[in-house]
Amino acid sequence: MNQVRFSQNNQDFLIPFEDEQSLCSFTDPQGEGLRWAYSFGALPSNHIVIIGLGAGFHVAALADIHPGIKITVIDNRENLIPIFKAQFADLENRIEVLLAGEAKDLLNSEAYFEIVENRSFVLSFFECWGSQQDILSGLFATATGRTLESVRFHFADLKMDLKAFHVKNKNMINIIELLPEIDSIPGDPESKQVFRILGELAQS
Repeated sequence: MNQVRFSQNNQDFLIPFEDEQSLCSFTDPQGEGLRWAYSFGALPSNHIVIIGLGAGFHVAALADIHPGIKITVIDNRENLIPIFKAQFADLENRIEVLLAGEAKDLLNSEAYFEIVENRSFVLSFFECWGSQQDILSGLFATATGRTLESVRFHFADLKMDLKAFHVKNKNMINIIELLPEIDSIPGDPESKQVFRILGELAQS
């Protein structure tokens, strides 16, 4: 993992850099965070999951705009957390930060069960991914149910067996690929109907 360093801007905020690339706006991190948070409008869930911590200004903005929601942030860089907690100490009881270096870390966490149970709204702040794009995009795909591992998790939850299903791309799943397999395995017809509807939407 690349080393993260921090540099103080003109507003006395500590801004993280990775491979000499800032993980948020150096000159206006608060404005950037607010623009990101406002871009979503009304949120469809009381539990929001954000992939990517960075400096945390986007997290703070979302928490400020929506004071009633619970926020879980997932990242793989432990050294970002102490600075985030120091700069946003007032959010300590509202923000949970989960470290996950790969999909299985997320799948085995209580946070993932909460994502599934609450149908949490999963967001990303791409600007803070830096050189961790491969890892964080994988975590985003897992959290949104688009990896083979997460699809297996959801199928098991529906009492449907996916052991025989193989795909060429082991990282991402297209719902259309799943439809023939869904029809061929035993399972609750109503549960299968959900996947058929998703397939129709994907093709429309």
